[in-house]
Amino acid sequence: MPGQLKPQAAYRIVHLSDLHLTAHDTDPRSEPKLLGPLMGMNNAFRRILQTRAVLGSDLILVTGDVTDRGDPAAWRFFRDAVTQAGVADRVVIVPGNHDVCCLGLARIPTRPGDYARQDLQKAVEGLRLACASSRLMPTDHRDFGRFPWSVHPIEELVLLGLNSNNLGNLSVATNAMGDVGYYQLEKLSRLLWKYRDVPVKILALHHSPNIPSRRTSAKRGLKGLSRLEVCGHQIPAHDRRALRLLCLAHRVRLVVHGHLHRCEDRRVGGIRIIGAPASTEPEEVDKGVIRYRFFCYTLRRPSNRLSVRLESA
Repeated sequence: MPGQLKPQAAYRIVHLSDLHLTAHDTDPRSEPKLLGPLMGMNNAFRRILQTRAVLGSDLILVTGDVTDRGDPAAWRFFRDAVTQAGVADRVVIVPGNHDVCCLGLARIPTRPGDYARQDLQKAVEGLRLACASSRLMPTDHRDFGRFPWSVHPIEELVLLGLNSNNLGNLSVATNAMGDVGYYQLEKLSRLLWKYRDVPVKILALHHSPNIPSRRTSAKRGLKGLSRLEVCGHQIPAHDRRALRLLCLAHRVRLVVHGHLHRCEDRRVGGIRIIGAPASTEPEEVDKGVIRYRFFCYTLRRPSNRLSVRLESA
């Protein structure tokens, strides 16, 4: 059932992604940059949490890679940071591949089923810790690890979350690959039917349901990904097609994701898809001037008009 309606004219969602938080402020990120490993993600997150957009939001959505290596200490940092900012009650999260995390030595390829359960359990324990104070995420331990989940905060809006991670990775080479699978898609179809009368549906996942070709990327002013990069980050073709068809058939207003660490806003087959930048990754806008970017979605009531704005901290 939807929560109690608020007497406001707009409902605001902040969309963060790929925070890559660490246990300590001085810990570097796993993925290198040109001149060495990136640091400062924790401080950047504190800065983002103090922005007017975040403090004035009704819901904060994080589309994965909350942590850099899925360790409990990094999840605790996230929980403490949102608690201190006074926004812990409005957080919802879908996990990313770094929250599942197989970045060490290759595993022995004999028990992938056990590895998949271990990977999922690791992410679920982190999500439970991070969302302990959220009034939106499920609190029952039996439901926390079930995907997709649905959040129905107001009558006009439902948010659906998928786990798009390739669970049971045998090495770092496959850790970034995506997967959704038949059972999640089947449950998603039932949830979409359940909420068929809700006018605004938003679907959230970590991996992109559409990585454009290099030619299409160039037209959009983006750097194209190599075939190897696409292969290492893509969801299987049948999952992508089924997902987009479900969204089209059930009039999903918006599909949002992270993972690629770049800002994208495009239409694919009639579906608007938004990819969030890595919110804690610095962007130099002028000499010595750094900003951190994230999206903000505003649902106007009662018109149900959904506007998208790129915010900066």
